[in-house]
Amino acid sequence: MAEQRTGPISRGSAAAFSAAVAVGAVTASVGLVGSPAAAEPDYPTWGEIEAAKQNESAKLAEIDRLGGLIAGLQQTADAAVEVSMKADEAYRQAIDARDTALAREQSLGRQADEAEAVAEISKMRAGLIAAHLARSGGGDLTSELMFAPDRADDLLHQLGTAAKLGEQAQGLYEQARADRNSAASLREQAEQAADERERLAEVAETRADEARAAADAATAAVAEAEQRSVQLYAQLASLKDTTAELERERVEGQAREAAQAALEEQERREREEREREEREQDARDDAAAGNGGTGGGSAPAPAPPPRPAPPPAPAPPNRSAVESAIWFASQQLGERYVLGGAGPDVWDCSGLTKGAYAYAGIGIGTHSATNQYYTLAARGKAVPLGSIERGDLLFWGSGGDYYHVAIYLGGGRILEAPREGVPVREYFIWGSPSAAARPAG
Repeated sequence: MAEQRTGPISRGSAAAFSAAVAVGAVTASVGLVGSPAAAEPDYPTWGEIEAAKQNESAKLAEIDRLGGLIAGLQQTADAAVEVSMKADEAYRQAIDARDTALAREQSLGRQADEAEAVAEISKMRAGLIAAHLARSGGGDLTSELMFAPDRADDLLHQLGTAAKLGEQAQGLYEQARADRNSAASLREQAEQAADERERLAEVAETRADEARAAADAATAAVAEAEQRSVQLYAQLASLKDTTAELERERVEGQAREAAQAALEEQERREREEREREEREQDARDDAAAGNGGTGGGSAPAPAPPPRPAPPPAPAPPNRSAVESAIWFASQQLGERYVLGGAGPDVWDCSGLTKGAYAYAGIGIGTHSATNQYYTLAARGKAVPLGSIERGDLLFWGSGGDYYHVAIYLGGGRILEAPREGVPVREYFIWGSPSAAARPAG
């Protein structure tokens, strides 16, 4: 059944997709193409490359053309990988929601069982009192009192006792009815929670299918980029009189530089935002102080409210905890990425970070990049990207959702479980991380 899928899911049984259709669908979903199918790029032939060597301007134009084709292939592959990562995170969030609903269903079920037991006890108590009251014969006591005045004291005592028993019986009856209603309400809530859990389990199944399809599309896009780029790098090397390997290293170096520049740009924006807020607060303080003088006998304006304290600087990381987490994660290098993987020998991104910090004795949230960021942020553990240190977690995403998380190692490098087909690895910071947190701070 759907709700039983709590472990990693295998993509070996995913339906086969046409590479062209899959890549087109993925790139269209992230806005890279404006029509249902992008036109096939015009790849140069070796004859064109040889002809271009005869003219310097033609050679330079062909070099630019090859560079653009390589960049375009990489952008298409990167876009497909991002879609796949987002689909994986959507699955993880769906599993989170399903498991939360399951826990609520089980809790309500236990409460309903307990309430039903209490209601049964209340019913038995009310029944015992009612039976005792019937045996005491409260109505006959009144008649006997009229015809046996010599037993008045004893009979009055019995009558009082019967009255009290009647009051108790009424109270116990009301309590039993309230307990029964409470049990019925809890049972109804438990049934509703079961329905919600089943609905969320179906959502999780759908998200799993979408993640498989996106992973297949990403794999196809990456394979296409690699296949095409082999010849393009060779052609570029021929034009520049170098080697294909050197040209590949040059392009990859540019990608690392671009990632570092993006990180620095994010740091600059964060710094400018803090400075802007400080200037606006200074202007408000100055305006309030300017209105504080007296004029024309008017009373002085009230003092401006105190400036709110700036958020505290992030605490330095606990080096022992950081190194424990990194050691654990490093032991997983080379192990497979599997969506939902949380060890012992398969991982996904948030499964790896969760496991690494659990080894260090630190809980960072559920098996979800988004949940891990907000869990840590709620504890005051978020840090500016410009202040990251070894052991911090980097998050990729936007709009409040984070689709990937990795451990920062320092020196611009990370340790991550990246995606389907790529094992746990140490790598340079790629793309543009959008947030960071310090679990061991």
